[in-house]
Amino acid sequence: METSMRANTYDGITECYDLLMRAGYYEHGAMAEAADVILGERDSVLELGVGTGLFARELIATNAERDITGVDFTAPMLDIAETRVGGAVDLVQADVTEMDLGRTFDAAISSGGVWVAIREGDELLLGTHLFDAAEEVRGLRNVAEHLDADGLLLLSIQDMHEDFACELEDDVVYSQRVTHSDSTDDHFTIEKEYAFTRDSEVLAGQTLELGFYRAPLRDRILRDAGFALDGADQEDRFVVCTKES
Repeated sequence: METSMRANTYDGITECYDLLMRAGYYEHGAMAEAADVILGERDSVLELGVGTGLFARELIATNAERDITGVDFTAPMLDIAETRVGGAVDLVQADVTEMDLGRTFDAAISSGGVWVAIREGDELLLGTHLFDAAEEVRGLRNVAEHLDADGLLLLSIQDMHEDFACELEDDVVYSQRVTHSDSTDDHFTIEKEYAFTRDSEVLAGQTLELGFYRAPLRDRILRDAGFALDGADQEDRFVVCTKES
């Protein structure tokens, strides 16, 4: 089945997407270890886009005493996460741009979720599932309101999306096709097409539009949302931002 949408939801490909993530598309273990070092004594963590719980599971392994809440927009993702980390993580179905959780946290982490940092040469872009700067500010400001004073926002660092294919379990083949724009503007988008096949049969597919912001617009968005950009951590796994007083 194939869907085309402008939203941060993966309803049409959830089970196949989990298969891809389990195959190591993201290095969740290494990411969790890097996040653990950055967090230090910070105990309460909000994961933005918890997905099927793979990163949350690894983060728990670094410190089982952490208080973790995972938010995701896609109900089928949370169904899988419940079987994986339910009981250890408080799972909430909500849009992170509009959530009202009634509490604050020491840190928020987007490990490939709504916002990420994307390498483009020597620069780190703000990558997003949203579609204009005003919406970015509104969503990130809502995240800031869920953080304690001097709370941290961690955005995982990824390479720019490119065409790619690999074999997964159960004879499933994953492929992604990316259509880049030629724009040199501070804000541009790409189209990313996911496809999962077996013996040429399409099992699932989805096309998303992803947005990117270069500096200085990236910095202005973060500043207007109430964050100071601190830079990348020593392991180059996360961009770290601090909530400003």
